[in-house]
Amino acid sequence: MKILEYFKSQKEENNFNLLPDGIFTLEHDGKIIDVNNKILEMYKMTRFEILGRYFSDFVENGTAILNKVVQDGSSEAVRALMKDEEIRNVFFEITATRNPETSKVYVVARNITKKQAEQKTINERYALAQKIVDEKNDFLLEASGSVLSSLVSINGFSRALLDGIGGALSEKQRKYLSIINTNSKDLNYDLEKLFALFRVESKKVEYNNKGFDLISLIKSIDRVYKKDFEDNKIIFSLDYSKLSQRDCFLDGEVVEYILRCIMDIFLRFSNLGKCSLNIGHPPVEFLKTHDFLANDSLDSQKYVLFEAKITDLVFSQDELDNIFDSYYKSSIKRPIGLKATLNLLKLYISDFRGDIWVYSKQNFGTMVTFVLPLR
Repeated sequence: MKILEYFKSQKEENNFNLLPDGIFTLEHDGKIIDVNNKILEMYKMTRFEILGRYFSDFVENGTAILNKVVQDGSSEAVRALMKDEEIRNVFFEITATRNPETSKVYVVARNITKKQAEQKTINERYALAQKIVDEKNDFLLEASGSVLSSLVSINGFSRALLDGIGGALSEKQRKYLSIINTNSKDLNYDLEKLFALFRVESKKVEYNNKGFDLISLIKSIDRVYKKDFEDNKIIFSLDYSKLSQRDCFLDGEVVEYILRCIMDIFLRFSNLGKCSLNIGHPPVEFLKTHDFLANDSLDSQKYVLFEAKITDLVFSQDELDNIFDSYYKSSIKRPIGLKATLNLLKLYISDFRGDIWVYSKQNFGTMVTFVLPLR
């Protein structure tokens, strides 16, 4: 209710006491000058015991909370300080308004349960945390261009020196430059994926869904990465022979980015091992098991299934249990880009109403499986 308007108007004493919520009337310093009968019921006290004392005598952290709700017009869940020490779990939700003409403060208090108070606190903390995360993401996204640009320069110049553009190098110079070049590439990979994750988390990605040929996209990515696999002596196999529907109506650039992320994982985390990417349509039973539904009927031809396997990468059970918790701290140290990439894929694929799973065990390696709708 608009409590200030109520007190500005003429009122009868019995109306004041018939209000359904408790009312404190305070001086500007928090001294209580009036309460209604509801407050007396809440605290199980007489008017004589309350008047002349201060709001902070009756509400935990009362002064700080009162200042906050008056200034920002919010509400707060508070614990009541009771005369009977055995009564511990009495909670109120309070709002407050200051009358600028008289400097009096009117506080409305209504009973809530402990569970309601805890939930309100959780909601407020979540809202504050989300605000901080959004501001952090905005700041990092703004800084990402200059950070990645610097790394590209380090990588480019070190590569140029290794190629002899500055003259002959001693063995020690070549060794150190190789370390700089490798580390700058790794750091660029990690940060690029991390910044991309921040961008998707901040909901700043806009999708452009239009038709493209999925098989042509797969072939072009295969051509781009073929030499990299050969140079790194990685055995890579690609099979899309079971993919019969080639028309896809998602964002082609994002689908390409998803597949490039898979290829980058193969390149970075395979050490003379084997990698494979099989692409086809999921069996109907698979769709039923994972609760997929397309146009009120299950049709495997409306989905595409990707199975990416790498033999050299194995996750522990703890890592698997928290693989899509972006900021989970595992006892096993991994490059930040690996987990950022998997979480980035999860967000993109979820936005497309698909799903992703990661399987891993010793003597097998890791399988990243994901399903995308073709529309």
